[in-house]
Amino acid sequence: MKILASVDLESRKQAGAPRALLASYKHTLHFTVICVILALISALNGTHTSAGDPATTPNQLHIFYVFMIGMEWLWVRFIYKGMRKYQRSILEFFGRRQLTLREFGKDVAYAALAFGIDYLCNAGVVGLLQHGAPPSDPLLPALPVGLLALTLWVCLSVTAGVCEEIVFRGYLQRQLTVITGRVGIAIVAQGILFGIGHGYQGFVAVISIALNGIVMGALAAWRGNIRAGILEHATWDILAGFGIVT
Repeated sequence: MKILASVDLESRKQAGAPRALLASYKHTLHFTVICVILALISALNGTHTSAGDPATTPNQLHIFYVFMIGMEWLWVRFIYKGMRKYQRSILEFFGRRQLTLREFGKDVAYAALAFGIDYLCNAGVVGLLQHGAPPSDPLLPALPVGLLALTLWVCLSVTAGVCEEIVFRGYLQRQLTVITGRVGIAIVAQGILFGIGHGYQGFVAVISIALNGIVMGALAAWRGNIRAGILEHATWDILAGFGIVT
């Protein structure tokens, strides 16, 4: 809690800290409800999916990856439309400072730090809670093989890095910060919802991803933008496709 309190204090000093709602309360409520419903549907579907299922053949996975890329951008469009009514821009999430080589270097360094913390959190949660073989991930039942599969996986990973950071660490976290008046509460809340959104991966993955979301939220609040989070998120997902991380 001391760490979150420190982030709370520091985030108030950020020039990009939100001072007004990004969208309506109704928009945020709809976002939350839709997110939970989709999580429940995907979790129920995930329990009936295995690596040997015909639905997870290479061609079906290619189509599914393209579908998921489209869904990610639909989330961003939903956020964009809600913010437009309040004359706010998604570009606010990327920071108002000019992106120099020095600033980009900082983004890379903080992304690497967050990656290390996330790796330790993931290893700790899996070690404590997981017993036996891990459940099959419907998004990655097997490592991508072939140029097309690898290309689509990288595209999906980059898309997830950009879109999910915009949606959760950009929009939702800032909106909840304004609503609750406490960035610490916003960081934890968006992290929990982020984890729930990955319910199709199983209970252990939800806990691990929620912790990762909290780490990324703290980084976004401290830095005042989501650039480092995008780098970390996309890198993690890409490496997962090569079996380097899980």
